[in-house]
Amino acid sequence: MMTRRWFAFFAAVALAGVAGPWLPASAQEDLYARMQRVNSGLSSYQADVTVAIKMNTFPYLSPTLEGKAYYKRPDKTAVTFQSVPALAGQLKKVVGQMEPPSDWPKLYEVTKTSDDGSAAMFKLVRKKNGRIDHVDVKVDDKTATVSEMTYFYKDDGGTIKFSNTYDQISGNFVVKQQTGKVDIPHYNADISSTFANYKINVPVSDKVFEDA
Repeated sequence: MMTRRWFAFFAAVALAGVAGPWLPASAQEDLYARMQRVNSGLSSYQADVTVAIKMNTFPYLSPTLEGKAYYKRPDKTAVTFQSVPALAGQLKKVVGQMEPPSDWPKLYEVTKTSDDGSAAMFKLVRKKNGRIDHVDVKVDDKTATVSEMTYFYKDDGGTIKFSNTYDQISGNFVVKQQTGKVDIPHYNADISSTFANYKINVPVSDKVFEDA
């Protein structure tokens, strides 16, 4: 039962992806256009990733996993772990997975809810019915990067929240740390993923993504 429930959780987040806005109004197009230009010169990368999990509910496990993260333009991503327990098999579907802004309008109906000049907030409702009720997304106005997203679930309620911290390498914004808080019925956990030793625009074999 434990494994099946964790699989449902990670599969739901993987399907939701990292959401974002398509903004038709002229005042909003500038931010959306800048979001699409972020990392325009990035064709690939590989990085080391460490994922620490702290379960605050039974069975109170606190595993740490080491692996590699890969990206290849236009939208190929993969995470591989040195060991492959059942939990790692589900984690590789979500850790570091971020849909590009150009794909967002295919998946979501978007409403801009606020912009204080520092950060913009959006509410995203998935076009296809599923477990997610909606997603709240926070975008940094200065860097045009997604800094925070919160998934709200339908049936039993609950939320999953992720926050991103970035490094700039060779003019590209890459995730340095991704922290998450899982608060859904029967499960409460903290997840922290750290990315390091980025290699930018290096050859990455398509075989890496076959099992992703």
